Parts: sequence; C-alpha cells; structure tokens
Amino acid sequence: MSWSEIQPLLSEGFLDTLYMVGWSTLIALLGGLPIGVLLVLTDKGGLLQNGPVNKVVGAIVNVGRSLPFIILLIALIPFTRFVVGSFIGPTAAIVPLAIGAIPFFARLVETAVREVDRGLVEAVQAMGGSTSTVVFKVLLPQALPSLIAGLTTTVIVLIGYSAMAGTVGGGGLGSVAVQYGYQRFETSVMVATVVALIVLVTAVQIIGDAVVRGLAGHRGAGAGAAGKRLARFGRGRTVAVAAAVVVPLALIGYGLGSGGDDKQTLKIAASPTPHAEILEYVEKNLAEKEGLKLDIRKFNDYVVPNTATESGEVDANFFQHKPYLDDFNEKKNTHIVPVVNVELEPLALYSKKAHDLKELTAGKTVAVPNDSTNEGRALHLLADHDVIELKSGVGPEATLGDIADTKGLKFQELEAASVPRALDDVDAAVVNGNYAVDTGLDPHKDALVSEKVKGNPYANFLAVKDGDQDDPRIKKLAKLLNSEKVKKYIEDKYDGAIVPAFGSVGS
Repeated sequence: MSWSEIQPLLSEGFLDTLYMVGWSTLIALLGGLPIGVLLVLTDKGGLLQNGPVNKVVGAIVNVGRSLPFIILLIALIPFTRFVVGSFIGPTAAIVPLAIGAIPFFARLVETAVREVDRGLVEAVQAMGGSTSTVVFKVLLPQALPSLIAGLTTTVIVLIGYSAMAGTVGGGGLGSVAVQYGYQRFETSVMVATVVALIVLVTAVQIIGDAVVRGLAGHRGAGAGAAGKRLARFGRGRTVAVAAAVVVPLALIGYGLGSGGDDKQTLKIAASPTPHAEILEYVEKNLAEKEGLKLDIRKFNDYVVPNTATESGEVDANFFQHKPYLDDFNEKKNTHIVPVVNVELEPLALYSKKAHDLKELTAGKTVAVPNDSTNEGRALHLLADHDVIELKSGVGPEATLGDIADTKGLKFQELEAASVPRALDDVDAAVVNGNYAVDTGLDPHKDALVSEKVKGNPYANFLAVKDGDQDDPRIKKLAKLLNSEKVKKYIEDKYDGAIVPAFGSVGS
C-alpha cells in the first residue's frame, strides 16, 4: 500500500485510540483512586480499620485484575450495550477498557499511598485532624508523584488494551494493524502502526516522567517539616494535578465533537477482504448516483456482524455464506436472512513442496482452517479428490474426527488467516480465496485443486434481519452489488481467486 492509502487509516486509528484511552483513563482515575485509598484506610492499623470491608474490596479488585482483558471484553458485551446502547465502536470500547483499568490503577494507588511517611499522618492526627484531612492534606499530596507514575503506567496499559478492543469492532491502531497489516500481509501498514504506537507510548511516558520530576523538584531539602509541606500543596500541587489530568481530558475532545448517526446512511458490517473492498468500490463509484450513503464497519470476527445486525446496531452485513448463516441462526436464535449473492471465495489446496496430489503421501502434513465451516469445506475438498476418505453421510461441518481414512496424512488446524503463512512449514494447505489473494497466491497457477464454482453453496451474500429486505436502501445496494460494474471489478481485481456469484442464494 502507498503512503496515501496508509495515512487515512493511521489517522482514523490514531484518533480512535486517543479517544478510547482518554475517556477510559479519566474513568479509571475517578474509580481507582477512591478504591485504592479505601484499601489503605480499612487495612489493619488503618484510620478506618475494617477487616471485612477490606477483604471484600480487595477480593473484587483481585478478580478484576485476574481476568484477561480479551475475556473481559467479550463477557461485558451485554453490559456495554446496556450502558451505551451498542457494543460497536470506540465509545462502546471505553466500557470494558475502564472496567479493566480501574482495579489495576486501584492497586497502584494503594501502593503509592502506603509509601507516605506515617509520621506525617500521626502529626496531623495529633493536631486534631480528621480522616478526610489526613487523606486530602497528607496522603494524596505526599503520594502524588507515585500516583502520577501509576497513572502513566495505566495509560500505557490501556493503549495495549485498546488494540485488543479493535478485534471486536472497537477501532484504533490495533485494529488497523490486524486488519490491514497482518490479515492483508501489508508489512508497510504493520510497520507504520507499530511506529505510531511506539510514538504514542513514548510521548505518554515522557509527559508522565516530566510531571513526576517536576513534583519531586518542588521538594527541597528544607521542606522536612510537615507544616511547610502541607502549605506548599495549596500552591504547586494544584498545578501538578491539573497537568496530570490535561492529557486524558484533551484526548476526550475528539469524541465530544462527534454527532449522532445519519439515519439516511446504511450501516454495513463486513470482513475487510474482499467484502469491505467491494463495498468501498460501490461507495466510491456507484452509490452517490443512486442517492445512497454507506457506513462500512470492518470486523475480523464472524459473530459480531450477525449479532449487530440482529440488534439493529448495523442495517446489514456482508461476510458469510448460507451454511454458516443457517448454523448461526439455529444456534444463536437470530433471524438473519440473505438478500443477494455477491461473490464466491473457492477454497484451494496449495503447496510449495508438492507439484501434484500424488506427492502428498503418508507422513506429509496438511494445514486446514480451524473454524467449523471452513474446516468442513477443506475436508470435503480433499475427499472429493481422493486425498482422504470421509465417513459416509458426513455433512458440511466435517471435522478431523469424521475422516475414515487419512491415508497416512497428518493435519494441522490453524486460524483461517494464518493458514497461508504455514505454507513454508507444512507440505500443503487449504486456503480461503480471500486469504489467497492477500498472500499473492494465484489459484490458476499455484493451486493443486480447488472447489468448483458452479453449484457451490458457499456464495457470500448481503444479509439483513428478517423484515428489512424491503428497506429502499437495501434494495438499492443489492442492485448495485449485482451490477455489471461490480462483476467486472471482482473479475479484474481478484483474477479468479474470488468470483462473482450473482443469482439466488445457494445456486
């Protein structure tokens, strides 16, 4: 990809990352600070010693810190939808980011407050100072440099968390790296996003370190008396606190300026390749003439696009075929229906070591996609060409356990996007058409065998929630996706690795 193509992706990803991290940092600060202080006050020997409360709060914090963020992210989807009305986009990602960061920051606050000289606390108590006076005049002021250092660490952790949030539609630099760098094998995009993340993390660390050094510099050798230190807090520390909050508040500005959704715009969930690429072609070249606006939302996940369509968070999706949708509707009790076929991504068997199927002898290793639908397709492809033998009556969701005769072959199950990367490490691999395109594999020259196009039930289609088929916007998009111009675009761009599949679904 050229820089002119990469730059808009980086800009959008960078702003999304700042927005997510900014808001979640502020919430973590407001939530983690009182929890951390409470852990100190209620501990043994604390000003508000209370064993049961301390144990309960500590247990909650420990549980929050123990959960891997990616699991927390998925588990909180229902709560996120309840809070912000959607689990898609940067705003939705703030919910799990903040909840994940609060217990992390709370422990850092607890550690920082425990470092405060007990002599200062006792001095204030001797002068009749209340608990609130001790907290706001001694503990927090004296712990401020450590608190700022802890906040800096939290921001950096949140930047990492935000990259994971991008995998379920959160956006940000992490999403750009995965979608355009890893899955499309664009090294330039991966390098650019890595550099952007390094710059962002470095900037946060420099700012945090500068604030900590500034606070430390205000503590002169002659400031040993508690009274002098407390007096100084009213002047210099307020500025320091403001400086510590300026960064997250400044990052929030991006989100405050965003408006509501345009109801005339059709929101579509799509996989990056080729689905989003086809939609982007329609958006740039055909949609405006039909008075149609498209908001294309890219997902690597195969579950979120359907659940988002079912809930109404998007108007349609384009990423799947009929066998997968039927299984999804049955298992998830959703009501998604196909509208029109658009394209077909035939699976093919590739090898860098074998030039003929006869060379795939006993002891050789074949890589296959590990998701249920594509693994079944891969095994049926191999069976159709006598590479293996499947048990009688096995359906489209065949697994390795359904192989009646492996003919001595070994199998390696991998995530579909990773299969083409394994070609150097295995003897052969069954690769999806879209990933073949990304890897530079030519199905005409490189494939040992491939799926038939005619009668193939795996055509990918535009899909909507049942009842939305008559939406005028859907009808316009369906017509454009089945136009001669889109057909020519698919044929020219993908050169047989992906083919037009216009007509009735499943034909």
